Amino acid sequence: MSESMDDEWVGLPMMLKVEEAAAVLRIARSTAYELATLYLEGGGTAGLPVLRVGSCLRVPRFALLHLVTTGELVVLRPPVPA
Repeated sequence: MSESMDDEWVGLPMMLKVEEAAAVLRIARSTAYELATLYLEGGGTAGLPVLRVGSCLRVPRFALLHLVTTGELVVLRPPVPA
């Protein structure tokens, strides 16, 4: 990764709002929320990696960076057995 790209990522908060992650990915806000829901409902196998913090959804910066640079998802918590 280039140094200027590193600087851009460092300037982001550790936990982004879904809207902020959408802006980074250059996708619509509604698409980002759909992907966040897919991630939560699918146990982290697809979508936008998010954590629920109280009633808010947050995207960890490291998980977004990993997704953008590798195309792979980070499972932020193991799936809960049924």
